Amino acid sequence: MTHVRVTNQVFPCAITIPMSKDMNITQWHVPIDDENCYWYSMFTSFTDPVDKEKMRDQRLAEHTLPGYEPVANQGNQYGYDSAEQKTQTYTGMGMDINVHDQWACESMGPVQDRTKERLGTTDKAISAYRRMLLQAISKVENGERDLPGVVSEQAPEALRGPIAVDAVGAYEEWDRIWLEGDTKRRASCAWDAKL
Repeated sequence: MTHVRVTNQVFPCAITIPMSKDMNITQWHVPIDDENCYWYSMFTSFTDPVDKEKMRDQRLAEHTLPGYEPVANQGNQYGYDSAEQKTQTYTGMGMDINVHDQWACESMGPVQDRTKERLGTTDKAISAYRRMLLQAISKVENGERDLPGVVSEQAPEALRGPIAVDAVGAYEEWDRIWLEGDTKRRASCAWDAKL
């Protein structure tokens, strides 16, 4: 058996991640200045309605109000604990993957000096994304409207996807089990979720 997980970037600044076989989260990161962004989370459930209160309570357990600043942050070394790292976790920063992601993003500093980067073959998606972003910026500067991720005002109902799914199946069938899993959950969904 093999586990296939499909996560998508939604150009220019969102990602859609499977939380389980029945629920996805889309995180939209919206820049508000040169060093900060807002992070919006949208949940899609293919079975039961999203428990909004539970999702908010989970977020508030890790953030402070009124500004939703993370409890684990650079000021407290993201909750790093060397004893935990020796005995329990690789990072020593608890079990919340959001804290790990936050540390990875913020540890470079607010503005990364790209001239010191050394991208490798595993960074092909980063290079491709940056080329797309630069091309989109050029199109906007030239007054063009045909941009990736922009939905026509005449046909917003045509927008579907993206597929983000966790699926398990036979190793030899890894390349189709994710698509079959997504098709099955969409077909049994109470709302029109077909692609």
